[in-house]
Amino acid sequence: MSLLSVAIKNEKWDVAAHIIVLAAARALGRGESPNGKEDKSQKGRTAGK
Repeated sequence: MSLLSVAIKNEKWDVAAHIIVLAAARALGRGESPNGKEDKSQKGRTAGK
């Protein structure tokens, strides 16, 4: 069971919120889009074509 699931099950809302913020910070640190949408110019394309 993931840490987020355990926090929600035990109603530890502050821990759940911190887990979500940490995940968002890691994603942004890796250069991912903040809204999570795919780049439309790359959608449906395969490598090498």
